[in-house]
Amino acid sequence: MISEAGSAATANPEEPATPQVLAGRLRLVMVHLARRLRRHDPSELTIAQLSALATVVRTGPLGIGELADAEDLPSPAVTRLADKLEDAGLVARQANPADRRGVHVVATAKGADLLARRQQATNTWLAEHLGAFSERDRLALERAVALLETLVSERPDGVPTLCEERAKAKEQTKMPV
Repeated sequence: MISEAGSAATANPEEPATPQVLAGRLRLVMVHLARRLRRHDPSELTIAQLSALATVVRTGPLGIGELADAEDLPSPAVTRLADKLEDAGLVARQANPADRRGVHVVATAKGADLLARRQQATNTWLAEHLGAFSERDRLALERAVALLETLVSERPDGVPTLCEERAKAKEQTKMPV
């Protein structure tokens, strides 16, 4: 079992690290964790492609502009991502019923399956390693993850994106009453 003290303690455990020091440590550990998870990834997609695919699977059909907003990327970059995902058979473009000029990007069964396999492989590896932590450390990590989820969902204007609203509504329909 990994000790509750951890291996990367601050110089003085009684005082929290400064935001600047904590930011540097967090960024570096996220890079290393992402690399390790990529080693267990059965797909050959880039991180940007995986993120876009996950957004489309999670939220349902999206216009390019909506996907660009959700991914915080310019529309031309998202158009190229959608092209590559479509070429791989992971998404399809469908006419937008509300706007004949527009199209929606929709996940295909192949795309949803690839994402599920990837999540299964990486979640299994990560869960095995998290199982080595004490219950107290897992609770602390759970709190940290909640804080990080808040950090990445913040928008400068404070208004949730259409994708965030759709994902929340989709999750609420899955919850048992």
